[in-house]
Amino acid sequence: MIKLRYSSRIFFLLLINYCAIAQEEVNPYKKLTKSFIGAVKRNEPYKNYRFFDSTFFGKMAAASAEKKINDFIRKYGNIVAIEKTEVDTQGCKMATCTSIKVSKGKFLWYHYYDQAEHIQRFEIDTFDLQWFYKPEPRENSNFSRREVTIEPNAFIRLPGSLFLPNGNKKSPIVILVHGSGPNDRNCSGGRNKVYLDMALQLVQKGISVLIYDKRTYVYQFNNPFPMDSMDYYSETIDDAVEAFNTAKKIKEIDTNKIFIAGHSQGGLCAPLIAKKCKGLKGLILLAAPGRSLLEILPEQLDYVNSLQTKNKEESEKVTNAIKWQVKNALKPDLNLKSKTMLPFGGKPKYWLMDRNYKVLEEAKTLTLPIILLQGGRDYNVTKKDYDLWVNAMAGKNNFRTFWFENLDHSFFEGRGKGKPEDVDLPNHASKSITNKIAEFVNGK
Repeated sequence: MIKLRYSSRIFFLLLINYCAIAQEEVNPYKKLTKSFIGAVKRNEPYKNYRFFDSTFFGKMAAASAEKKINDFIRKYGNIVAIEKTEVDTQGCKMATCTSIKVSKGKFLWYHYYDQAEHIQRFEIDTFDLQWFYKPEPRENSNFSRREVTIEPNAFIRLPGSLFLPNGNKKSPIVILVHGSGPNDRNCSGGRNKVYLDMALQLVQKGISVLIYDKRTYVYQFNNPFPMDSMDYYSETIDDAVEAFNTAKKIKEIDTNKIFIAGHSQGGLCAPLIAKKCKGLKGLILLAAPGRSLLEILPEQLDYVNSLQTKNKEESEKVTNAIKWQVKNALKPDLNLKSKTMLPFGGKPKYWLMDRNYKVLEEAKTLTLPIILLQGGRDYNVTKKDYDLWVNAMAGKNNFRTFWFENLDHSFFEGRGKGKPEDVDLPNHASKSITNKIAEFVNGK
């Protein structure tokens, strides 16, 4: 028998090294999540309030989480075991998913954290095929990723990611501009990341891509600007223009080949973005509306409501409430000082710009190359908008369109009618879209 002997000093150094490694492996968001669920398991619900911030929105999130947890325990019983926890980066924020075992089976608890490590949202799900986003197998990994910051003014800092193909040759670049809502740079939705898909697909074709967290995502509940001043410029246009200016300063980029790709509302704003970007090579419109959101919104609500088989009465109440708010926004006497209820808590300035902005008229004044890509399963932006674009831009040699019958608003492939729950199923943006973008960027 051989005995191994270490000096006390060596043993101490080994112990310190082991502890350091162990600490590095403990993700702070995993630790927070397990602490939260542990408090629930020990029946200490009020201690969970320390996981939320003290703002109005934090208190709302805490109350919502408590109700969901109480309803869950009444239906399925107390927690028996806390199993594996996974972490997902969602732009400048984080999310965790934990497998929870109760007497009636296993469930997934999702926690969504802000930059200050406070819980912004809590969800319970039974989906277990895939917890978070999984990228497609890469054709090659001959690219690099760099973190960048978009700073449109002294008060706004938007974290982003720059994907660069390796090599000495300067590359063209596509800047992806968000649609409506507070979206992270990856355009995360459910278990999918549409913009990350597109970035990984395009960079493998030798095209750089810039994506960034949307202003309303970074400052979702802590706006450094008053809501009364919010319009398409402060929400989308100003940041996209600064992303363009940032791209012009990147040494690896061919500054004569910078393209803006706007999805949905980003496409709606694209003509105004183009007018502020001197030297922009081209516009890529991804499911771009040809009308105001106020005109499109009631159609979206009616379509989604028509798919409801359960709680249809409750769905109709929500639909009618939002339609009433839309009517308020369309009233001729609406002005900046109006106090009426408007869609999604928006202020008069926002909706006045939406209803007065004529996107097709703006687009017709542009001379740079433009392509429009549209999916046939898209119920958010439909063929009605596609046809409006085709008719308005008829005869303009700088404009081309491409129709993809089997794609939805996220450019996922599918069959039949598009449904809201499609976004939750694991999927990837179709390569048919990025193939067309690559052809456009390469002048084909």
